Amino acid sequence: MGLWVGSAAGFALSAPKIFAAFGPDRQSAGDLAGDIIYLLNNVGLLLGVGALLTLLPRLRSGVNKARLALLLGCLGLALTTWLYIFPQMERAQPPEPIQTYAETDPARVEYNRWHTLSGRVYGAAMVLGVGVIVLGPFAETRGGRR
Repeated sequence: MGLWVGSAAGFALSAPKIFAAFGPDRQSAGDLAGDIIYLLNNVGLLLGVGALLTLLPRLRSGVNKARLALLLGCLGLALTTWLYIFPQMERAQPPEPIQTYAETDPARVEYNRWHTLSGRVYGAAMVLGVGVIVLGPFAETRGGRR
């Protein structure tokens, strides 16, 4: 979970640098950022499954049950992004660079709606992931010890 949350935080901190490096070519910056987010989401799914497999044998603790709920929520949001939001964003992507469309153009409005939803869902998944990590030290291990 630390790798997943850490990589997402690293991307969030570096995204403005990506856009600054591309200057006025926001389309290329957005394409690169989108590719990175897609990769992070898919790697996050694998890391989340790994976290799930390590957590399942430790479900005697109520804290670990709470961690499981948070982890399942995190995985559910990542799956929703992969199976539903990404395809919708791809479908809504207009043929020309997004910045060439007026703010009120229906194509730009539709794409921005999915882009905003993607960011919110990803942010919510990361908050749940942080919860899994933060609760870790409070969970009992085998033999009732922490």
